[in-house]
Amino acid sequence: MTPVAWLRNAALYVVAMLVLNASAAVAQDSAFPLRTRLSETAMARIGSDGVAGAVIVLLRNGEAVWTGAFGMADREGGVPMAGEALFRVESLSKPVTAWGTMRLAETGRLDLDAPATDCLRRWRPPEGTPPFTARQLLSHTAGVGLGDFTERYAPDTVRPGLPDHLDRDFGMIAAPGARFAYSDTGYNLLELVIEDCTGEDFAALITREVFEPLGMATATYDWPGPDMPVGHDLRARPVAPYVYPARASGGVFATADDIARLAAASMAGDSQSVLSKAGRDTLHRPAVAVGGLFAFAADGYALGHFTETLSDGRQAVWHGGQGHGWMSHMHLVPATGDGIVILSNSQRAWPLFAALLRDWSEGLGVSPVGMTRVLKAERAARIGIGLTLALALLALRLAFVHRRPRAIRIAAGIAAAALIGWPLWAASQTYLFLFSILPGLWPWLGGASGLAGVGLASIALMPERDR
Repeated sequence: MTPVAWLRNAALYVVAMLVLNASAAVAQDSAFPLRTRLSETAMARIGSDGVAGAVIVLLRNGEAVWTGAFGMADREGGVPMAGEALFRVESLSKPVTAWGTMRLAETGRLDLDAPATDCLRRWRPPEGTPPFTARQLLSHTAGVGLGDFTERYAPDTVRPGLPDHLDRDFGMIAAPGARFAYSDTGYNLLELVIEDCTGEDFAALITREVFEPLGMATATYDWPGPDMPVGHDLRARPVAPYVYPARASGGVFATADDIARLAAASMAGDSQSVLSKAGRDTLHRPAVAVGGLFAFAADGYALGHFTETLSDGRQAVWHGGQGHGWMSHMHLVPATGDGIVILSNSQRAWPLFAALLRDWSEGLGVSPVGMTRVLKAERAARIGIGLTLALALLALRLAFVHRRPRAIRIAAGIAAAALIGWPLWAASQTYLFLFSILPGLWPWLGGASGLAGVGLASIALMPERDR
C-alpha cells in the first residue's frame, strides 16, 4: 500500500470512528433523555431548597448508565461534590444487613425462623419477653420499639458496647408478628444475633460476604476520615462527624457507585454469587402492610426493603435513610432492571429526592411513586400559607369592628394561642417530620400562622370602640 493510500485509509478510519462515536452519543442521549431532566431538577432544587450537594446514579437494564454530582461537598471550604464521594447512607444500611442475613441463612449459618435469642451470649432481653425471630427483626414485625436514633458519638471517642446500648434501648411495643413497627433497635439486636451465632465481627463478616463479592469496594463500617463531604442539618448548618453505637441499622459509609452495585445485584438476571434468586425474591416479597407515616410512601415492607405496586402493576422495592445531616434513597424495579440511587450531604433533601423520583417515574411511564407525595405536601403548605395570611388580614380588619360578641372574642383568643403557640413549640424541637418534608417552607408556614394568631388576638383583646 502506498503512503498516500495508507493516509487516505487512515483518515477514512478516523472519520468513521468519529461518526460512529457521535452516533453512539446521540443514540445514548436519545435513549436516556432522563439524564438531562434529572440534572436540571437537581440543580434547580439544590438552589431553591438550600441543599448542600447530591450524587445521583441512574440504572437501566440492571446497569449503572449515568452518574451525576451536584452542589458542594463542603460549602465553607468551597469543595464541589464528586461522584466518588463517600456518604453516610444511614438506613440504606438495612438492605445491606438484610443481604448479609439472607446470605447466612442460605449457607446454613443462621435460622431465620428460630427464636433470635437462641444464639445470644452477651445480652438477653428482659425476663418475660416473648420470642421473636430474625425474619421478624428483618421485617420490623418483632414488636421491638424504634429506639434512640439520636445517640451519636464523635469518631475518636469511646462509645458503649452493643450489649450496653441494648440495655438502654431495647423495649417491646407490640406482640411479635402483630404489626409493622419500624425499629432501629431491632436491626441493632440482629447485629448482636449475627455476631453471637457466627462468632465473627459483624462488619468483617458483611465486608467479606456482601461488600467484596458485589464489588462495593469503598463501602465500610469504619469511620473513613475527614475526606468525605460535610453533612448539613435541617437549618443548613455543618454537622460534626459522628458514629452510632451500633452498625446494622445505619452504620454504612458508601459511595453512590457502591449502592448502585447493591441495586444492580438486586435486579433480575444479575449474575452475582451472594444470594440465590429465591433468596433475593424473599428479600423483596412483602411480609407486612405498613401503617402510619410510612403508608405515606409505601404499601408494605419485605425483608430490609419497602415495597409498592407501580401504576402499571410492576413491583418496586426501595429504602431510604435520614440521619443528622445526611439523606439517601434507592428505588428499584427488579423485574426490569430500572433503578435510581440518590445520596445527599444535607438533611433538607427530601423535596429534592421527591422531585427526582417524579422525573424517574415519568421516565418509566408510570404514575409518580409514593415518595413523591412530599411534593403534594409542599403544595398544601403553600396553600396553607396563603390562607393563613388572608386570615391574618381579615382578623385585623374585624378587630376594628365596634361590636364583637363575647363568644367570638373567646374563640378568637383560643385560636390565637394555638396559631402562635405551635410555631414557637416547633422551633424549640430538635426534629419533627414537618421539618424534613418542608425544610424551606415550614418557617413561612409558622410565620403566617403567627401573623394569623396576632390578628385573632387583636379580635380578642382590642378594646371595642364607641359608635
